[in-house]
Amino acid sequence: MASQQQSAPSSFMREELERALTEQSFGISSFEISSSSPLKTTARVVLLEGDAIVLSLTSRGFQLHSPSEAPMDPEHDSEIIFETIEPLLQSVSPLYESRQRSVLLQKLESLSDLA
Repeated sequence: MASQQQSAPSSFMREELERALTEQSFGISSFEISSSSPLKTTARVVLLEGDAIVLSLTSRGFQLHSPSEAPMDPEHDSEIIFETIEPLLQSVSPLYESRQRSVLLQKLESLSDLA
């Protein structure tokens, strides 16, 4: 059995944030990684409403930053750390939450069609 290649520690946060945002592509317009280090990766995310937010992933979790392009301003950073990206997106985007419910309902309907 072939062993999976381990991510270098310096790219883990970047890969994890990209994966999380890609999985949520149904509920966001787009995203772009704006900075990355071994301890923190930051992305600019355009919501379905058209607004842009800046969020980051660290070992503590996901954090929302000021909507500016400079996420390092601690006075504007949210104190809330989210364990997963879903509640962060739900907190800033009613359309994300609505789309998430629709996708879940479609999946449940497809499962009931199989039964």
